[in-house]
Amino acid sequence: MKINHKRFTPDRVERLSKCEIFVFGSNLEGEHMGGAARFASEMFGAEWGGGDGPTGQCYAIPTMHGGLEDIRPYAEKFIAYAKAHPMNRFLLTRVGCGIAGFKDSDMAQLFEDVLDIPNIAYPRQWLPYMTIDYTLGLKTPRGKEAAPLVISDIVLKRLCEQHLYEIGAGIDHYLPNIKVRYVSENKKFAYVYFGDFFFFGDDFYVWEQDDKYSDDHNQDVVEEVFNDECEGRGYARRVIFAGVQTEFNDSNGERIYTGDVIKVEESQNITKELAVGALSSEEGIGTYCFILDNHSWSLADCNSQHYRMTRIGTVFYQLDVADFIGVNQRVMNFNGWRDTEEDRHQKVLMAKFTPNYNQELWKYQGLEILGIEFDWR
Repeated sequence: MKINHKRFTPDRVERLSKCEIFVFGSNLEGEHMGGAARFASEMFGAEWGGGDGPTGQCYAIPTMHGGLEDIRPYAEKFIAYAKAHPMNRFLLTRVGCGIAGFKDSDMAQLFEDVLDIPNIAYPRQWLPYMTIDYTLGLKTPRGKEAAPLVISDIVLKRLCEQHLYEIGAGIDHYLPNIKVRYVSENKKFAYVYFGDFFFFGDDFYVWEQDDKYSDDHNQDVVEEVFNDECEGRGYARRVIFAGVQTEFNDSNGERIYTGDVIKVEESQNITKELAVGALSSEEGIGTYCFILDNHSWSLADCNSQHYRMTRIGTVFYQLDVADFIGVNQRVMNFNGWRDTEEDRHQKVLMAKFTPNYNQELWKYQGLEILGIEFDWR
């Protein structure tokens, strides 16, 4: 099991980010006279008399009033509270293991459900007792979420909203394995996995680590989306989303992305150039297909010996970084059923020189005349 360092509460918490909550053991009366309770009161605003639940920038869990079963309801209450506040990071300390006198092995078993809750950090000392059952063997915490079968722009936005905390915190253990493409700069694509990008409205942002992108960082967007400075995530750079990787390969073994333009050759020597989109419900039920006027042609139907599919380019030409145009809309624009032969020729030409911000057709024609080829892959 891969554990992100943010899953562990630091041995000493000296400061809190905007989203972090300090979780400490208390008495029911909220008399914070010693240990982590006193620290919470002095450093993070835990109020005198607040011995159960949120207080200041903290959360108090009573541990001084009885045995483990007396504490269990309060542990469950805390876990429910953390689930209801997914954009906060809860720093769970070794509650009950100080003045209250409980063992780490005992308290850890009360909180073993936090393994499946990404916005709760827990003491590193508890991990062995939370993952090992001495009678049944290893426990199995929740792993990566399965990716939807078909991922459209709408599905991808929904997934980002669903996993917003993990994206901001950089916790990738639970995230579905989805690879997407974006326009890094003119004439250049780049690729990134789910967890390292997010949406703000229709705008698409990727986390970049290279300092050359520091001037492109959008801190105001980060604060609006995550309500947290997202330490260590890098620079949030606005780029053009350019499709998601499908499970299909073309006839040369190259993986097909939505937004790709495919030359489809049928056994009867009929050739078409069509762009790939994704038609699906918000749950990801649907198909990757060539979206046509009033119907679609599934890639699964073309993935046979009767057809040869070859990627020849993408729909990401005549780009304007200020405008949002969804991938499916670009696909439908390319697959225009009213196009003349000249229209088709021009679109195929521009598709080969992508990604490209040139607006004028003659610039694409000039590239062709000069014999220049983009490595659009």
